[in-house]
Amino acid sequence: MLKPTFRSLVRNWWLVVVWLGVIRMESTDTASAANTTVVLYKVIAVIAPHVQPSLVQQLDEVLRKSGHFLGYGILSVLVFLALRNTNRDRVRPLLCRTWGTYLSDLWRAEWVLIGMLATVVTASFDEIHQTFIPSRTGRWQDVVLDTIGGAALQLVVYLLSARVLKQRQVTASQPELTSTR
Repeated sequence: MLKPTFRSLVRNWWLVVVWLGVIRMESTDTASAANTTVVLYKVIAVIAPHVQPSLVQQLDEVLRKSGHFLGYGILSVLVFLALRNTNRDRVRPLLCRTWGTYLSDLWRAEWVLIGMLATVVTASFDEIHQTFIPSRTGRWQDVVLDTIGGAALQLVVYLLSARVLKQRQVTASQPELTSTR
């Protein structure tokens, strides 16, 4: 079995590590609803000085839940891409064909499952962590929202992978145009 090089692991996984750090920072008191609502109110008040605080609070809630959905969806995709690229780096030198000519080069169910597992585990630990912070709450509903975000973005990855493969196959099947004089 081929082992990935340290350089390949760093190149393919550094974004996952950075994103986990972002998620961890957002799990602190600094990113609590009370603090983000105040910041959002100050930003909106510059544009609309007479904005209702209740409107800002509702907008903050929508942004926070959208952040859950997108943030964990991004984590799921980053793990997927790291797995795919690490696999590519391992097997490309041994292939007797061009890498990326089959769907299994671009998308595999096990990469999706590991990406989803990383999402669920990270989201669960994040919510457990938040139960120990007085200004935060840990909610199982947020773990569900995070998981749905991961699944939705994984579906997008599948659709994009299938589209890229189809475009490559169409391009490969077209005869070369040669000019005759």
